[in-house]
Amino acid sequence: MNGELKQEDLKQVRKLCEEEGIVPVRNPANEDLRLTELKRLGMLEKDLEQDPRYASLTEVATYLTECPYCAINILGSTVQRCKIIFGLSKEEEKDFQRDSPRDLSICQFSLTNPHQPLVIENLLVDERTKQKYSRPESSPIRFYAGAPLISSRGFALGTLCVVDETPKSLKHNQIEGLRLLADQIVSLIESEHEAKQPKESETKTDGEPAESSGRYYSSTTILFADIVGFTSKVEHLDPGELLATLNTFFKGFDKIVSKHKVRKVKTIGDAYMCVGGISEQRNSHAKKVCKAALDMLRFVEAVNLQQEVLGKERWELRIGIHSGALIAGTTGNTFDIWGDAVNIAARLESSSEPGKIHISEKTRDYLEGGGQLTPRGEITLKGKGVWNTFFLESLNS
Repeated sequence: MNGELKQEDLKQVRKLCEEEGIVPVRNPANEDLRLTELKRLGMLEKDLEQDPRYASLTEVATYLTECPYCAINILGSTVQRCKIIFGLSKEEEKDFQRDSPRDLSICQFSLTNPHQPLVIENLLVDERTKQKYSRPESSPIRFYAGAPLISSRGFALGTLCVVDETPKSLKHNQIEGLRLLADQIVSLIESEHEAKQPKESETKTDGEPAESSGRYYSSTTILFADIVGFTSKVEHLDPGELLATLNTFFKGFDKIVSKHKVRKVKTIGDAYMCVGGISEQRNSHAKKVCKAALDMLRFVEAVNLQQEVLGKERWELRIGIHSGALIAGTTGNTFDIWGDAVNIAARLESSSEPGKIHISEKTRDYLEGGGQLTPRGEITLKGKGVWNTFFLESLNS
């Protein structure tokens, strides 16, 4: 039994949506693949209540966020299925409906931006929910925060959400804690699934092509750096000198990222790319990447001192940094990363200034006040809209 709604039920749900002022989210572009992932893991049928670890994680979420209720909700094509809810009394649990129409749920809104937490500080004010929750017969909840449950293949399964009957806000570390708990839930689910699968043969013929493989990381920090005015340098510098200088920079950058336990991704022409949060799954990835960026600028300046002594022109580096979710893996034998967070980091780099480290508000949050920043204000990133960004000047430690 998959619990999805029949056509006649969907008509009734749409009528209720109109009455309650809810505009259901459109299916994601990858909805078919997302539903296939739900089926692969057996999420709609899976019984999480038999394992006390899941109940413990929802309980921890309530302590962390100081909210009285927490649930693990799975989003099917038409239904939201609650797998566990913490905070209800025994009597309340008896009357609690485990299945509800997806179009009438709050969790459905997480599908519009599935790699970011969904926080609605006041359901009576938010355009998506205010009409429904202002009705006299509606639920008394007024606050909602949900961390997405994303599979290792990068598909949204549902949410780990907390609710409260009082409007409120969460601190950055509380939202991050909720995300970490959501990651732990998915890790448990996938570990159980893998344990039940037959072992694949490890034999592989020599002529068989290498496969692509990847894994989802809910929190990382990406750095792009490139040489300012590189095109003009190509036009008038000796090719040998050009390559030798680039090689000096990239070897130096390799040592810097290794020192800070950041992973190099690749170089593309005069651009250098690295990522934190892959080798070590800790919230310190933004600080480590920012430390690496500051060291890169110092290294370039040290090279420039030598250039000036020799009567040669200076080189300027421009850096962009953003924190977010991505897929990291290999194609053949080459490591690479993919995702919108990667594109945003690239946009921050291209809109940075010579000798500057241009960071997003998300990266700023991960620094937790540990850096000296110069607000740049709102800027438009190509294809990404208006963003509030900063220049990183230094770190406290």
